[in-house]
Amino acid sequence: MADQSTFERVCAIVREQGGLDDVELTAETTLAEVGLDSLATVEAVMACEDEFGIEIDAESNPTTIGEFVEMVDSLLEN
Repeated sequence: MADQSTFERVCAIVREQGGLDDVELTAETTLAEVGLDSLATVEAVMACEDEFGIEIDAESNPTTIGEFVEMVDSLLEN
């Protein structure tokens, strides 16, 4: 999995959490647009913490895939 980009890995997690097998995701795709409610979003955030070995601020509330990826990337740089 090391050869996958952060974007691809976040998309895979969002698809898994939302049961979205064949949905195309872009940086502009909103989590609400693909049917992720607040609980599914929290589960996706926790899955990203596990996947990337980071701790995401509980107050973080990404609304798009792009924001989610930027949040993960910024934490990985620290």
